[in-house]
Amino acid sequence: MSNYFNDSPIETREEDLYGMTSFSEALAKSILNIKEPIGTTIALNGPWGSGKSSTVNLIRAALSEAKDSHLIVTEFKCWWYRGEEALALAFLQQLNSVLGKQFGNKTRKLVRKLGRGILQAGPVIGPAIALTPVSWLSGLVGGVFDVAKRLFPDEEPLETIFRELSKILEAENRRFLVIIDDMDRLSSEEALAIFRLIKSVGRLPNVMYLVVFDRQLAEQAINEKYPSEGPHFLEKIIQAGFELPMPVPTDLNNAVLTSISEICGTPSEEQIVRFMNVFYDVVAPYITSPRHVSRFQNAISVTWPAIAGEVNLADFVALEVLRLYEPTLFSAIKRSKNLVCGTKIENKHNNELFSIFLNEVNEEHQDIAKTALQRLFPRLESVGYGAEWISEWSSTRRVCVPAHFDTYFRLNLSDEVLSGKTIDELIEKANDPDYIKKIFMDAANTRRRTGQSMVPVYFDELNTHGKRVDKYKVEPLLSALFEIHDVIDLKIDADKGFSGIANTNLRYHWLIRKLTRNRFSIEERTDMYLKATEAASLGWLIDFVSSAREDYLVREGRQPTEEEDCLVSKNVLPELTKRALNAIRRASADGSLLTHKNLLYILYRWVDFMDGNSVEANAWTDSLLNDRNALLILVKIMTGKSWSMGIGGFGSLGDRVSKPTVMALISNDSPVIDARRFRAAIEKIAKDKKSSNDEIASIQTLLSAWDASGLEG
Repeated sequence: MSNYFNDSPIETREEDLYGMTSFSEALAKSILNIKEPIGTTIALNGPWGSGKSSTVNLIRAALSEAKDSHLIVTEFKCWWYRGEEALALAFLQQLNSVLGKQFGNKTRKLVRKLGRGILQAGPVIGPAIALTPVSWLSGLVGGVFDVAKRLFPDEEPLETIFRELSKILEAENRRFLVIIDDMDRLSSEEALAIFRLIKSVGRLPNVMYLVVFDRQLAEQAINEKYPSEGPHFLEKIIQAGFELPMPVPTDLNNAVLTSISEICGTPSEEQIVRFMNVFYDVVAPYITSPRHVSRFQNAISVTWPAIAGEVNLADFVALEVLRLYEPTLFSAIKRSKNLVCGTKIENKHNNELFSIFLNEVNEEHQDIAKTALQRLFPRLESVGYGAEWISEWSSTRRVCVPAHFDTYFRLNLSDEVLSGKTIDELIEKANDPDYIKKIFMDAANTRRRTGQSMVPVYFDELNTHGKRVDKYKVEPLLSALFEIHDVIDLKIDADKGFSGIANTNLRYHWLIRKLTRNRFSIEERTDMYLKATEAASLGWLIDFVSSAREDYLVREGRQPTEEEDCLVSKNVLPELTKRALNAIRRASADGSLLTHKNLLYILYRWVDFMDGNSVEANAWTDSLLNDRNALLILVKIMTGKSWSMGIGGFGSLGDRVSKPTVMALISNDSPVIDARRFRAAIEKIAKDKKSSNDEIASIQTLLSAWDASGLEG
């Protein structure tokens, strides 16, 4: 993989992604053909980030390959120095260095005299000179004009020194090219100082300059400093100017796509169409120069590894581009999870919603930004999407799914989802019962920030990716889950409140439908469920058999479910019912039924499975009426909660949240217990002085709710 953390310009044609090589080689050829220059100045113009420095490197490479022994190339790194005086001294030092190597003392003395003349021309700021490297001028640091004049009295005029130097250079058959790059990094005054130096002392025989800058910025600085000069200022200095050709969009797009592929990988075949739609609508419009490509590459090199494989690739690259080039829009999205996630907008027109995000986006980018929002968040489109789309989007980890949204902005995985690696392993080992039981047991013991366990997260992910589970793995997977149901069925995992409907039982039902619907025939499902329920835990076995029986139940105003949509064939209902009843009887005999979390539900199903005959259930509960501990357990399970919400009306506002109300889950005509004897028994405990305050309070709560229900008779 390329090292995208390095933003350095390219140096060889092999690295050229934007077709700059041919232009660079042509310009290098032109330089080689200049035989008798006199301070000839060639300008290479281009805006910030257009690849000027890379082009300079390619020009140098082409000149080197030409092996012209009569051309000496040097570079003046002007941005190393600050202040006009420091630049002047450094410029002369560069000349002294390159000429001294070729001519020895013949030119060194003359260049030194030029330097002294520069010092005498005006004040020199010591700290500015101090930035030049230690050399023949280092002894002059800290002086001003008066000091310099005392040090160098009665020197020859600068014009005389300049002519002597010119004669020496003119007599040589060697040429010198001074490259001055990175002028965009200088202040306006410093950039103008470079131009003045080239125009004055720089106009020497057999010396050429390649100056690299943003012409628009340069002309702006000239207009501010010399308003009467305008473009004529540069025309007097520059003999040939070239505009750096901008890369064609195709090359920029290919560079971005290549970097995405190398850093993040390629989208799946199913995702390629959407990925390219997002790329051309959101990414490409903002990537208009090589510097933009480098900036994007560097950004995803840092952000991708933290969430690799946990987010949708198209959404990731789109949001990264918005983070880099539309930071206010990115921040607005980050703050607006509830507005952008999901499938529909309520009580808000799209135009009104868009204004929330687009207010601070430049007008020229408004349409692009709007399209980006719609590509990322379908609820902002003009068409509607049903709730079933959430599962589809979740399977590809789209940012529009609430459970995945935070991952894109926190650069870590939300506890609402599993890592891609974990999901892949879960799918791969779905037919390994020991593995399945272990990870779900571990999930039950892991707490999320909401207080719930990780069990709902595992079920949600299995529901989302259920169709990836091979058919032959479904029965072992269900057998393992059926066996551990009662252990992982936690009260904390039940959604609470007025609209709370999801619990572990429902998640089981959703999963088995997802795994089997349109994949198995009714006969195949029947065989599979018969095997899977052999070792099923009591609570789930009772719930499953009840649902299987319910499919065929005829009720007023409701037709039975079509057999193809039923859990099992009707002919196996007696076998399943018998299996469930035997499980209840074993639990009632060994004492585990009394402590089961779904005791009350199981008692009612006991009666149902006996076709309304309550003899067995009542016989068992009758045996508990003289057991103090058993009675207190029954008090607890028969005290429940309901949730209500005021809807308002007649000028009053409705409630925004639901509130709980205690309710009694027993009536005088209860089919599962002798209600009269049960009430008398718990009232006796409440009056017992040996009872604790908590025991008395729990009994009184049930009795009050029982009385309030009007069912006590």
